Amino acid sequence: MQNDLKEYLASQIATDSIVEICRSMNEIGPYISSLSFADPLTVGRLMSYVTVQSRREAYRQFHIPKKSGGVRVITAPEGELKDILTTLAFIFSELYIPTPNAMAFTWGRSVADNARAHVGHHYVLNLDLKDFFTSITAMDVERGLNRIGISPLVSRDLASICTYPVCENHRIRNVLPQGSPASPILSNICAMTLDRRLEGLARRFHLTYTRYADDMTFSSNHSVYHDDGDFMRELYRIISECGFTVNPSKTRLQKRGARQEVTGLNVGDRVNVSRLYVKTLRVIIHHIATNDHPTKHDVNVAKGKLNYLRMVKGKHDSTYITLLVKLKKAVAGKKLGD
Repeated sequence: MQNDLKEYLASQIATDSIVEICRSMNEIGPYISSLSFADPLTVGRLMSYVTVQSRREAYRQFHIPKKSGGVRVITAPEGELKDILTTLAFIFSELYIPTPNAMAFTWGRSVADNARAHVGHHYVLNLDLKDFFTSITAMDVERGLNRIGISPLVSRDLASICTYPVCENHRIRNVLPQGSPASPILSNICAMTLDRRLEGLARRFHLTYTRYADDMTFSSNHSVYHDDGDFMRELYRIISECGFTVNPSKTRLQKRGARQEVTGLNVGDRVNVSRLYVKTLRVIIHHIATNDHPTKHDVNVAKGKLNYLRMVKGKHDSTYITLLVKLKKAVAGKKLGD
């Protein structure tokens, strides 16, 4: 989005009442979603999604496999609600000032920046928050929206609109759905207290702390990571008090001399992708080069992997440049299949 358009849209944000929110969404929505100038959103239509039944009917659920095994449940809004949540995500992102530790879902920060903070440290501790999105309730969202300047009554209604009702032990819990365009920015807003408390803990023990969505990393040149030590006890206490739970099967302490990884990237002497990543990319490019009619899918996969390599290693990196040239030669003059 062009900076001048972004600045104009940001200037249209007003949050003191649901009427103002609706007006702001009608100004912003047509530029970033399918909300229409010709059929503006009404307060009545917006407020209809406060009810449990309306929200349930506006979502579809499907499953995708996890790398670690099992499946992940995706709860995705459709139709008008998807456009509403896309527009609200823009509004929230303009009001939210990210903590220094939040590396995901934040403009100008990336998975490579997250890893770069931990390069060259003797100890790297990775922890994963279990059921990150669905641990965040409508009450958490309401409090978070209050913190970024939205009035209490508006925050309450928006918290309902942005959450999905699930039934647990014969009770309805409204939680952040994994699959909503508003959930990423809301998860960062709701984790602000967690980030600030863990940053304070990290400073106390002279550590570096970052969080990429549900993936938290601490690193240092000294060890404070004993299970019964002060740091680990305090860490688990803070996480619990903030409403989250650590997934113990994904907790890893990596020491200097062995492979150290942060959000899928090596962080030994510098941030780098794995050898397997580069090998896989070479195989894909070779397949394209030796196939008379490579598919658009294969070429798009190769381009995506190359873009990621460029983000991590830089546009002047020799490996990136070599593979970029090979891909261009591989597709030159060929008609791509579907």
